[in-house]
Amino acid sequence: MSLLTNHTDPTSLASREAIYSELLSCLDDLVKIYRSLLEVVRKEKEILVESRLDELNENNKAKDTLLVRIRSLENSRTKLARDLAVLTSSDVDQPRLLELASNMPKGQGDRLRNMHSVLELLVRRVSEVNKANEELVQSALRSITGAMEAIKDGLAPAKTYGQKGSMEQKPEGGALVSREA
Repeated sequence: MSLLTNHTDPTSLASREAIYSELLSCLDDLVKIYRSLLEVVRKEKEILVESRLDELNENNKAKDTLLVRIRSLENSRTKLARDLAVLTSSDVDQPRLLELASNMPKGQGDRLRNMHSVLELLVRRVSEVNKANEELVQSALRSITGAMEAIKDGLAPAKTYGQKGSMEQKPEGGALVSREA
């Protein structure tokens, strides 16, 4: 079936419209979830900077919940994009919103391009904030590790000279049980 036939066949036109509407709904949900995720990772940054570790666990649970929801919506989006790709003669194996948009009527195509831009921006922002959060955590871990090494060195017994001029080892001092923070 050609692209021209797909646009004029009432059955495929109705199918395309239904799938397009479902896809837009899915994309709207993804935008909402990514906005929520952006808020959560920004809050995570505040929590890390202010060392409110009691709130960090709750924030991580909220982030995990959003990520599970995103995975589910991404699966739906992929299926709907494939279904729409079949009806618009687009790449079915790896359907892209921009390609689908170019094979849709102007208004629908513009809406898909807009959704693509919004999602791309949100994903980029979430990624940037999340990377900054990771750097904060790594820096904190390096500081804690350094402090623990200094404490361990402070607990080690001092080496002294024995009666014959050689170094005498005293029994080992206190030892740390774990380096985990």
